[in-house]
Amino acid sequence: MSDPSEGALEFTVAGVWREFRVSCPHPDVLRAARLGGLPEDAAAFVRFHLEESRCPYCSAVAQELEILDQEAERSTGADVNAAQERVLRSTMTFLRRVEG
Repeated sequence: MSDPSEGALEFTVAGVWREFRVSCPHPDVLRAARLGGLPEDAAAFVRFHLEESRCPYCSAVAQELEILDQEAERSTGADVNAAQERVLRSTMTFLRRVEG
């Protein structure tokens, strides 16, 4: 009979949780936490998971979400400015036609 201390069955609860990402929040939850849209107890869990547990998977997802949100902010700002410019031009064109 083999000795179980040889490592064939060696595992820990923490190892299983990490491998199967049991405690990892969904990316939507990570984004909501980033934007301040979670109840305090849920936000505290996400902070613990990222800061204390230092989950490498969720840290990478959180960083990616931050980058995507920043890109969307920049893009949306440019889109809004372009839309405002088009509305202004079309309004001016319309008013010229009405006056003339």
